[in-house]
Amino acid sequence: MNVGHAKSRVSKLTCLVGLVLGLIMISSAVASSLHFAVPEDTALRIRLDDTLTSSDSEVADPFSATVVDDGEYRNARVYGHVAEIDMSGKVKGHTSMVLRFDRLVMADGRRASIHAEIVELYHAPSGEKVDVEGAIESSSRGRKSIVHTAIGAGAGALLGRIFGGGKGAGIGSIVGGAGGLGTTAFHGHQKITLSSGQEMLIRITGQ
Repeated sequence: MNVGHAKSRVSKLTCLVGLVLGLIMISSAVASSLHFAVPEDTALRIRLDDTLTSSDSEVADPFSATVVDDGEYRNARVYGHVAEIDMSGKVKGHTSMVLRFDRLVMADGRRASIHAEIVELYHAPSGEKVDVEGAIESSSRGRKSIVHTAIGAGAGALLGRIFGGGKGAGIGSIVGGAGGLGTTAFHGHQKITLSSGQEMLIRITGQ
């Protein structure tokens, strides 16, 4: 191989390497321009695109929501997943659901990694609320359960008096109490239902 051919090959190789490096730099610049940060404490009102329930959803299930605020984030999409579901007991307590927010994607393709907490649920149909740690809670059944049991025990005491007091009253109370507990068990677990279209307020807590 003569010197001229060798120099030509080196020149072509240099050009190719330069082209590859240029493409890498352009790709990096484009990727960088598509990523941005949402400032902490930014509040966004969002509308769920999916229905989430404590009975049918599972941990790690994805969901999305649309920002409905006026302003620069309007119509952006928020993506996240179900992080935790804790079912209530059959007698008392709350069912809770924790949602994690992963990223926000603007209409022009820009995206940001986000962490956020739920601040408020708007017009939740089943009385769901947000606790101090940002988890969604069902309405409590505790007071209702106690009332059902008390009514059952009272009815049992009445039966006991009808049966003649003493031992009969004790049996009547047991029967009445069992009736009350049966009513409680019939209600089963408290359920959380967040239907498609449910709106909530979230606050950005980090990236």
